[in-house]
Amino acid sequence: MTEAIAFGIDPDLWPCGLVVMNETGQIELTNATLREWLGIDSSDQCQSLRFVDVLSRAGRIYFETHLRPLLLMNGHFAEISMDIERSDGTRFGVFMNGRATLSNGRMINAHFCVFKNEQRRSFERELVAKRRESDEFRSLVRSSPQAIVSVDMDLIIHAWNPAAEDLFGYTEAEAIGERFDSLLVTPEDQETVADDLLHIATGETLRSEAVQLHKDGRRLHVEKSIAAINDKTQEYSGFVAIFSDISARKASEAKIQVLLEEINHRSKNLLSVIQVIARQTWRLYKGADFFSAFNNRIASLTSNQDMLISSKGSNVDLESLAHAQFAHLIDPEDPQVVISGPAVHLSKSVTQAIGMAIFELVTNAAKYGALSKEAGAVTLSWKINDMPSPMLEISWIETDGPPVIVPTRKGFGYQVTGPLLEGVTSGQTSREYATEGFRWTLSAPLDRLTQ
Repeated sequence: MTEAIAFGIDPDLWPCGLVVMNETGQIELTNATLREWLGIDSSDQCQSLRFVDVLSRAGRIYFETHLRPLLLMNGHFAEISMDIERSDGTRFGVFMNGRATLSNGRMINAHFCVFKNEQRRSFERELVAKRRESDEFRSLVRSSPQAIVSVDMDLIIHAWNPAAEDLFGYTEAEAIGERFDSLLVTPEDQETVADDLLHIATGETLRSEAVQLHKDGRRLHVEKSIAAINDKTQEYSGFVAIFSDISARKASEAKIQVLLEEINHRSKNLLSVIQVIARQTWRLYKGADFFSAFNNRIASLTSNQDMLISSKGSNVDLESLAHAQFAHLIDPEDPQVVISGPAVHLSKSVTQAIGMAIFELVTNAAKYGALSKEAGAVTLSWKINDMPSPMLEISWIETDGPPVIVPTRKGFGYQVTGPLLEGVTSGQTSREYATEGFRWTLSAPLDRLTQ
């Protein structure tokens, strides 16, 4: 409230709902519009509530599992469809935008702007009610930012707006006259089309997330709304489908899922990693020196976990990154370890991916490979190959370790040192389970790693 008044704007005058949540989830501020929607008389009543208390049950779950992590990771989200629930149990739909104030990986507070989405639902009803050939209908369809497709009862497409051209790749001329199910529906969803049409014909509006086909064969994540069209005699004559692209949201959810899998993976291995730290430290230090070295390495492990989640700065020296990944298990200056290569400064996103890969290689070597034996050794080196465009090649070579065993399954460690790393770096990885020791390489465009 104070910040808003400082700009000369009273938040109670805003036609949308405004709410501020502190780091514990408690509501600190609401404006008059939101309180009116909630049926609450005073701001004091709101301050006794948590933010999730005003959401529906499904909304609370979605906020805690998706939106809160998204705020912590990106600092904001936009146009999320939610249901707000009043104290008497009645609900109303809204679109919600959120922005968090972050400090050292913590959320200090979050600001939310809430819009009732009754206008969108009214728009959908209006599209269904208007005759297909009316000038008003045509104007609404062509100017809509959402893809709108009109289909007759034989599934032939009769209308295709510019937003549908942008979303699906087909021009209006290419789409008109084609079958809706052949053009847009994935093979695995073909059988559900008939069931959907039965529901639509009875007057039901279907709203769901779905996967539709692009002209080039790509699968698009969309949010769709489908409703019936009735002729002059009120008989079912087809349907209107409205599509919104939610690919960016799905990509964010996939990124969150990868992070959750990483956390789960590291949690399961944490005790075994600490055991390895203790064993490796005991080999080199005794008595009081052991406790000092052991504590330093535990602190190094903690720092490494933080770095993998949130890199500081825009560029990181590859040699420093490599040393940091070894430090949690073995002294990088130990004779068992050789780290060498020219100066390379990695971008923030690539730093996290390569750091995760080296962390996995070090951990596996300490648990099962060359670093689990006193005679074993590891060489981590990199070079820049001058080709038509410079390529960075990173090599990991283990020698004099225990007999190499080819793994029988591909776990999260394989993904981190293989497909996930290749996706981030636009590179190629290889691994060799040679008799003399495990070997791994990454070759990637230098400019992709440093920019």
